[in-house]
Amino acid sequence: MHYQQPPQTYIGQVKLRVADLTQSVAYYTKIIGLKIIEEGPGKAALGTGSSILLYLEEGQNLQRMPERHAGLYHFALLLPTRADLADIVKFFVLNRVPFGASDHGVSEAIYLNDPDGNGIEIYADKPDIGWNWIDGEIQMTTDPLDGDNLLKEASEDEWSGLPDGTVMGHIHLYMRHLGEAAAFYNNVLGFQTVVSTYPGALFVSTGSYHHHIGLNTWHGANAPSVNPNEAGMEWFTIVFPDEEKLQGAIKRAASVGLPIKQEMNSYTLIDPVGSKVKLAVHGQ
Repeated sequence: MHYQQPPQTYIGQVKLRVADLTQSVAYYTKIIGLKIIEEGPGKAALGTGSSILLYLEEGQNLQRMPERHAGLYHFALLLPTRADLADIVKFFVLNRVPFGASDHGVSEAIYLNDPDGNGIEIYADKPDIGWNWIDGEIQMTTDPLDGDNLLKEASEDEWSGLPDGTVMGHIHLYMRHLGEAAAFYNNVLGFQTVVSTYPGALFVSTGSYHHHIGLNTWHGANAPSVNPNEAGMEWFTIVFPDEEKLQGAIKRAASVGLPIKQEMNSYTLIDPVGSKVKLAVHGQ
């Protein structure tokens, strides 16, 4: 989990606009296994332990996202251990919860969609000593998950939700052009490309993680921009290890003319397809 803390820059939290808060809270607590940490009229904050990972806010008359869109592809919850992944897979199998699954070489992952169609990945990293790097790029695969082998690590106990220590491991976004995606996430925000050879996609990170952000053009160059009148992602947070790194990103954003909104201890930028990106410092 050391890739999701200083000295790395990493993904912190996600906020979603939802059409039906009661339905979404039930899904994220009963199926995904998050816990309610804070709640108020029309909104809730969910996470594990005392750590908020996901904010939900009910919108009025929200439309459903179209099948083809820019913005959120999925957010990814990183579990502390492979056994934790085995436990939730066992729970899904026993309760007939449909999900997809893949072995990416660097991690093992399962995939679901929430009631509004937002993508969710839940995964566990493989030991980084076994990650394969060639010419400065990490080698990731999309192979079938060996579920039988994974389930050997499942506990006999009844599943009680995601464990403390679960973090937002990465986020994956639909973009329109990889060049403008790299100009924003690499040149302005300071991430480094770790995969450039995957068809229609770019994976970027800090500290040689396999990816903190995935960027793809799989919905095409004409994918509609993020629409605030649709259910979907309201914003996500990029957390910098210190104030110096944050201010460096703000200066680079200003130098290329990007509008910057300051709110207390964070700044907000808009990425090339309209996603709100909050910039904050670890611990603030």
